[in-house]
Amino acid sequence: MTRPNIAIDYLASCPELAGELARLSWEEWQDVYEQREQTLEDSLKNYQERMNTDRLPLTLVALHAGELDFPIERPASLDTLASVGDSRRKVWRPMPNAIGMVSLKFHDLDTRPDLDPWLGALLVLPEWRNRGVGTLLMHRATEEARRLNVSRLYLWTHSAEGLYHKLGWQVVERSHYCGKEAVVMQIDLGGQ
Repeated sequence: MTRPNIAIDYLASCPELAGELARLSWEEWQDVYEQREQTLEDSLKNYQERMNTDRLPLTLVALHAGELDFPIERPASLDTLASVGDSRRKVWRPMPNAIGMVSLKFHDLDTRPDLDPWLGALLVLPEWRNRGVGTLLMHRATEEARRLNVSRLYLWTHSAEGLYHKLGWQVVERSHYCGKEAVVMQIDLGGQ
């Protein structure tokens, strides 16, 4: 299988995607947001705060720039460009296709305030799953954590323990969070 044309970039480099990522996150984890008494607006605020490149928190976005193998609806961005004089004209341009995301952040599991920082919000659009996008995002996120001198990262998952284990993460504990079994995992980044 050939790897599709995918780039991993900082959300800070494509801030116009913050609203879309917040919506995707809300749709995927709405039950968690609601149990934390958070709204879609809180999700958007979280992503706006993750537009960093030199410190945590930060979000990485998987972008697909080429033609898709299947149809997907994606709105274009409406840019206002200055033209001659004071008049303005609107120009439609295609936006890069955000197909996944992951964040490095603080305080992701309120039941474990003693553990920090966290890798979280790993999400790949359903039509892009099982194509290596999640693995690309995870590798880039751990590279970024190392670059920022993070020696250990944590994550929690309801459903992807197998993926994380294949990528070198170790179980810290099993518990319940938001009404489901949750696994807390860690990876040591020092000396790797």
